[in-house]
Amino acid sequence: MTRTARIRLRQRIEAFAALTGIVALTVLALLASIGAVRSDESAPRPTVTVAGDDNRDGTVDEDESGWDCQTMGNRQCGSVPPECQGEDEFPDVCVMVAERPAYTWTDTDGTVHHVPDGRTLLAGIDAPRGTEAFQIRLFELDAEFVERALHNE
Repeated sequence: MTRTARIRLRQRIEAFAALTGIVALTVLALLASIGAVRSDESAPRPTVTVAGDDNRDGTVDEDESGWDCQTMGNRQCGSVPPECQGEDEFPDVCVMVAERPAYTWTDTDGTVHHVPDGRTLLAGIDAPRGTEAFQIRLFELDAEFVERALHNE
């Protein structure tokens, strides 16, 4: 057998092996999908009881005994300030800004600036809650407090 004939034979064997593998995978995928379709839907399913799920709907809701405000939902315990109602994407930042006290900071030229409390600042934002414009201003207020109130002591 010549060298060229051996190369061709090896290429044919490799192609056959690859084709066999592809066919086997296709058959297995078809059998798996047929098995999933033919599963017995009438078989009883076990019931799952979740601790603290008072109405037994499978989910612990905020008004049920199993709710832990420290680890579930938006992790905000207590009521959300009215200035943050409707801010669903960053409620934690909104509540943090709302809870900030009024403060003063001194400019480099000695001018003293008085900044109102967080709720007053939030009430002064013109953009509707939950919009990108509101969120941008929310983060600006947070950054200003950190920069001015905390670093100006």
